[in-house]
Amino acid sequence: MIKCPACNSKSDERLVKKDVKYYQCGYCGTLFSGELPNDNMVGGGFEIERNTQQNEDRLKRFLDLVSRDSKFLDYGCGHGMLVDYLKTKKINAFGYDRYNPDYNFIAEHEFNLVSMVEVIEHLSHPFSELDQINILMKSGGILYIETSFVDVAKEENIPLQDFFYVEPSVGHSTIFSHKGLDILMAKKGFTPLNHINRNVRLYKKATSN
Repeated sequence: MIKCPACNSKSDERLVKKDVKYYQCGYCGTLFSGELPNDNMVGGGFEIERNTQQNEDRLKRFLDLVSRDSKFLDYGCGHGMLVDYLKTKKINAFGYDRYNPDYNFIAEHEFNLVSMVEVIEHLSHPFSELDQINILMKSGGILYIETSFVDVAKEENIPLQDFFYVEPSVGHSTIFSHKGLDILMAKKGFTPLNHINRNVRLYKKATSN
């Protein structure tokens, strides 16, 4: 039996795209394929456009969540465009990307806010990256996740076979449902906050006793 990587429930084959099988959970609806290659996807598609158009909004959101003197980490930072932008705004920002030698080491700890922008869809079971992030974060720190969800396809009445986010060629191995991501994050030691919108989700690291 194939089990969902988010909630561990029974999952069935849903579709095949470019010879890659995707399964969908019968309980939470998360769609997944298993691990896919990502070493050639530093920064992902449209990295320049995404950062040029959206980093100002991201900064505003970040500063609504934590103070300006907080310590920030962009996890899966690609070529560091968000990190560089934050630094121009006098933010104490760092970046990490396992596939970019310029950013594949984290010397700092105790981050107040960690962002994962177009990253979590590239991850697969057991999602050890979330364990690493938890260790790096300050107690009560905020994890900011941008991605797309199967819920979006359902809301827009788009068949999953045609949903642009289901794309193995760019390493999209796990397209969560909102429910599935909340379940997984609880397992990883995070509680959901008031999410910003259907593509931007917020989680808080459990506080120490």
